[in-house]
Amino acid sequence: MDTWLRPSFADLPENKKFSDCRILVENETFDCHKVILASSSDFFERLFLSSFKEAKQDEIRLQEVKPKTFAVFIQYVYTYDWAKLKEYGNSMIMELLSCGTRWMVDSIVNACVTILKERVGTMLLSDLLELFQTACSIDNKELRTLSVASLRNRFSEEMNCYDVLTMTSDVFEQYTIITEGHLPEIERFKMIETYCTVNGLIYYKSADTVDTSTKKSGDSGICEMIAAKPSIDDEEPENSDENDEFDDKVLSEKSEDDEEYKDKPKNTKIKMMHSKYVKTLLGYIKFNNMRKDEFYKIVGKSPLLSLKEKYNYLYLTRN
Repeated sequence: MDTWLRPSFADLPENKKFSDCRILVENETFDCHKVILASSSDFFERLFLSSFKEAKQDEIRLQEVKPKTFAVFIQYVYTYDWAKLKEYGNSMIMELLSCGTRWMVDSIVNACVTILKERVGTMLLSDLLELFQTACSIDNKELRTLSVASLRNRFSEEMNCYDVLTMTSDVFEQYTIITEGHLPEIERFKMIETYCTVNGLIYYKSADTVDTSTKKSGDSGICEMIAAKPSIDDEEPENSDENDEFDDKVLSEKSEDDEEYKDKPKNTKIKMMHSKYVKTLLGYIKFNNMRKDEFYKIVGKSPLLSLKEKYNYLYLTRN
């Protein structure tokens, strides 16, 4: 965009001259110009040209964006001012990158990627983790590689931290993979257990214990193991079709107002998905790199594994 046009275009959103559409973001309204948005974004161009109902209306509601972020986005597409963009913090740049990718605005994507590449070497741990989440979410391999390298080189011993708990499940799985060889295996296990607990992926019941108080000297040294609740997969009958028919019969006999039974099929499927996800995460743990004493103190008391699994993995550990 020619520099002499920037001041004129920059004032348009504020003075609302010739605005022909309104963008609603949460509880805020932005008066915009279709020609500006369409010229900068393939997403908005298709939206305005489409036969969808939204294109015929003066107001369009956008999801998955904050009002403050959209305000900065509007400021950029009306001016293309890279210098102004650089004044914003890392989180804002990453939010703009996500929006730019979703709305197919190549200019702002390129600008944000360039800015983040310049900053990655000096980012705090929390910013690097957010960058890893963003890069994985939008499938930007370059930023993902840079964030991983910086995490491993500068924060190898701190990779198990609170911020990873807010990652989406698919990104947390990728994060678990990249921590191999950089975090001790017991720390990786603790990280998985904490993530699953905080995000409601573990289903508890009264734990049983194996009493080994009569163990003879010279035994493994493991005093007791807590038996976790069997996984959904372990509890599932061999003939799942018959089980589904049984569930349907039971549900049909219950009142429609009985919430406990009305949501049973849905809850069972969710639990099965969670159980498989937890098992996938545990598949990345190298139990043979753990010591027996730390295995007992952490893994032995964890609800993530069945008692049988714990004893199987115990024999892989080292003294």
